[in-house]
Amino acid sequence: MNWQERAGKGGVCDFKDNYEFFFKWLTNKVCSAFIIKDESEDKSFTENVNWDYFKTNLILDGNICLTDFNNKLYPCIGNPGGEPDEYYRPTIFTIANPILGSKQVNDGENGVIVYNTSIDAFSYTGHSFVLASGLYDLISQTATLLADNIISINCNQINSRVLAFVTADSEAQAIAGECILKKMYAGKPYQILRSDLIDKINVNPLNTSSVGSNLTQLVELHNYIIANFFQSIGIKSNNVMKRERLINSEIDSQNDYLKISLLEILTSWQKGFDKVNELYGTNIQVIINPALLDELIDDSTSDEKVNGETFVNDDISNEINNETEVVEESQSNNTAEETDGIQDDLDGNMDETENSTESIIEDIKDGEEVVEDLIDIINDVEEESEEEEESEEEVEEDEDSETG
Repeated sequence: MNWQERAGKGGVCDFKDNYEFFFKWLTNKVCSAFIIKDESEDKSFTENVNWDYFKTNLILDGNICLTDFNNKLYPCIGNPGGEPDEYYRPTIFTIANPILGSKQVNDGENGVIVYNTSIDAFSYTGHSFVLASGLYDLISQTATLLADNIISINCNQINSRVLAFVTADSEAQAIAGECILKKMYAGKPYQILRSDLIDKINVNPLNTSSVGSNLTQLVELHNYIIANFFQSIGIKSNNVMKRERLINSEIDSQNDYLKISLLEILTSWQKGFDKVNELYGTNIQVIINPALLDELIDDSTSDEKVNGETFVNDDISNEINNETEVVEESQSNNTAEETDGIQDDLDGNMDETENSTESIIEDIKDGEEVVEDLIDIINDVEEESEEEEESEEEVEEDEDSETG
């Protein structure tokens, strides 16, 4: 396969194929984040439900209808509409399935409309605007950016191979120059050239450093686009393009945002399933994929991030914990020794191993009594000093009066 065919349809430079790949890849990532558990007693009623079909259309369209056909539950796509309620939400879901047939579902009566998020239920506003629902726009925009960027990365990779341009005045000189370059790449350590050929052939080296810098920026941009998409749907991924360490506030704000996004989607799905369970007597639940749950919710691991990457080192964490325990133990031992020394000075004959609560309370009371005695002594001394000062002042006044 030559380079023209490689860069054509199906190649890395084909935008359409790249877009379709990334669109499917991103959709699969979102679908795999949620697991639907069917614990209904009557499995025959829900056995025909294709939950992959349900999740894909719910995520992309923002709504889907669960209703029954021939005593079987089916997820069906269609058009929400009918006369809106007081909050301009649709009340009727029109289905036109080529196999199952056509049906108008009254929400909550003979079927339930399930929404991807709570805002998707408000597609019809008071000003007759129809808002886009689901994650289709987000997935499509992200797939477009990734498709364009992967082509740019490939172009920079190809450009990085060209290290220099060689100019010549004639075809013969060009052939001679190319022959010399091939011998050099083959490993020949020297070349003998005519002087006129040296004057006619000019080598113009390219600035390869800028090519490498652009390639690095494009790779970082590629990772940032993916990370920002995952953050939007509630999957932890660092989208802060910093090469230094992230501070705790940045990490905590990301984790809080993730939990809110997950709660928004889960709440809307489960709300729809609760209506289905009540209407049909089923028991359908939705949960987060356990593979993501520990990483999303449990942030007890190391929060140190370097170059935008998380480094979890259990050994370092254990060493820190052990050092903390040793320090706390030594501090408690030092405190106990100081307390024993004070008790020996106060009582004189107290045993060193006696550390009962009663003895400590007695020591505190004795210390309080000693402090009170000291305060009384200090007050007495201050009163005596004040009396002496007053008497001295009276003597000085008498002397002054006699002198006058």
